[in-house]
Amino acid sequence: MPRKTPAWKDAMPEFNEAIASAESEKQIKVACLQIKQAVLDSYPDTPPSRRNPMSSIRKSVREKYPAQSGKSPHEGVPFPYYFTDTGKGSVERWEHLAIKYLVEDWNLKDDLSDTITPEPSSEEQSDTITPVPMNETRRDIFSEVGLEGEELAAVKQALGDADINEWVKQALLQRAKAINALHERLNEDLSMVKSDELMNDKKYRTNPNASRELASRAVRAIKHWNYNHPEHKWCITNKLISSLTGVTPKAIAKVVEGMGIEDYNAMQGLTPVVNRSRKAAVGSIKDVVSIADVLGVD
Repeated sequence: MPRKTPAWKDAMPEFNEAIASAESEKQIKVACLQIKQAVLDSYPDTPPSRRNPMSSIRKSVREKYPAQSGKSPHEGVPFPYYFTDTGKGSVERWEHLAIKYLVEDWNLKDDLSDTITPEPSSEEQSDTITPVPMNETRRDIFSEVGLEGEELAAVKQALGDADINEWVKQALLQRAKAINALHERLNEDLSMVKSDELMNDKKYRTNPNASRELASRAVRAIKHWNYNHPEHKWCITNKLISSLTGVTPKAIAKVVEGMGIEDYNAMQGLTPVVNRSRKAAVGSIKDVVSIADVLGVD
């Protein structure tokens, strides 16, 4: 028994007439939603994939309304065309508005409400804001993040026909995870971790929180030495702290802010020059002071 003609094919003449006589984008959208519903209603008399009918319908539209080349959405190509750069190669062009709505999203529940909503008057239409389609959203995203030139071309090449919303979602999640992980490291309580572990465990080597913790312990240890050896006081410097912690002087300079080191040295009458005589008298700072077993608590 021969298979009957699918409902969507029977609906094509009415669809073609509807988009040919349409005077607004909304009328074209409604016509597209109705033909998509016809595709859904065609089962099981359609091929296994609903992409096949939709591809045929888009091909029919493009044959009647060929795409026009264009470089700007402001060139003023008249209704019923819209500017887009979606699809393979991201070629900028003007397409018939029906192409915008003939996509295989199949979420018709909300959109089909348009078919029973009275068509607004021309005055009301002028006040209606047309929803921004996905392709325009893509262009807005590119513009908002400042992509242009070679950077924009590279992103478009990689993106292809992928969903820009999914790309943005994954990028935001990846960035959020990285920042949250950094915040966890910066806010981690290291007071009960031994200095030897902070200095030698690779997971702490690039952690500014660990560097600050080590610097604080070194300052405390030097002050303790100075209190007990008033005749051999050390001037607390970034280089001296670096010798005890293994953290570079450059990194030390970033983490010792707010520790009041300069005020302490001034109150004790200490300058970096005295460290030469201290080294000659008692040896290097590492020979007399160690923070290896020190914790961040008194």
